[in-house]
Amino acid sequence: MTLKKVSTGDPLVIPANTYNAFIDAAQDFQQRIKPRQKLAQQSQRSASQLQGGVIWVKNDSPMDCWRYFILGIEDSVHEPQTIMDLEGSFVDQIVFSGVFPELDTHVAMDKHAILLEPIRAGQVGRAMIQGVCQVRIIITDETHQFAKAPVGFPAIMASSATGSTQILWSQPDVPIGEPCWAIVKLGVPSLVDTTTLIPCKVWQDGGSTNGDATTQCDRTYFVKTIDAYDEEEDGTILGEEMTPLKQRPAAGKLATAPATGDGVIGTGYYVTNPYDGSREFILYDANETLAVEVCDDGE
Repeated sequence: MTLKKVSTGDPLVIPANTYNAFIDAAQDFQQRIKPRQKLAQQSQRSASQLQGGVIWVKNDSPMDCWRYFILGIEDSVHEPQTIMDLEGSFVDQIVFSGVFPELDTHVAMDKHAILLEPIRAGQVGRAMIQGVCQVRIIITDETHQFAKAPVGFPAIMASSATGSTQILWSQPDVPIGEPCWAIVKLGVPSLVDTTTLIPCKVWQDGGSTNGDATTQCDRTYFVKTIDAYDEEEDGTILGEEMTPLKQRPAAGKLATAPATGDGVIGTGYYVTNPYDGSREFILYDANETLAVEVCDDGE
């Protein structure tokens, strides 16, 4: 088969085998660029999903959830088949399992999303993990500037001294402890610099001695956020059996926090794992003081 170019004005006569060759070449080109086109479309879809911090959430809780409810984020619903997947559910769509928030995982780690539409149990809908939206909240302290997911029933957030959800505005003239509407910003960096100490509540939960003339104190502590009422109510757990980072005297009796009741105020800070982004609270000072005994005059 001979292919010849023509000039403007020349009669165009295309033999059947030449025309068919053009069709074969066009079809071959289309087949070769399809994977690239699909990959580009998938990338655009993935990017558009994350714009504004909106994701898909499957309601794996035991009930239908209304708009602006708060669900804890669990695993990805879809799993990748191979590391080179170019198509399939995992690379086409981000969907997380949403459950009733639990204290030690979703609440402590701020792994939650606010629903942007009602989602029936077992169904999928839109939710926000980063950005500004409305939510119902209970303000427990006027000084609180953040909010935490509720434990269990997911209807109303609770104000907090720390967290990644910042309270931008709350409904005025609502008594402390009563539900109100608020506008919050999700995804605020909540890790404080290691040079900045924040207050916390501590209770003694381990160790064998407060120290004596020859022995160093070895007490450990149960730690919660400063809004805790006691060791069982309110606040968020920051750690258990924690040893203060602040250096203790090599020997000497220390006055330490009680095991129950109101506890005492200590200080600590957050650090971040650079590899997986996980957060850890470090207890710096459990408010331990030297237990000084008053001697009689002359002795």
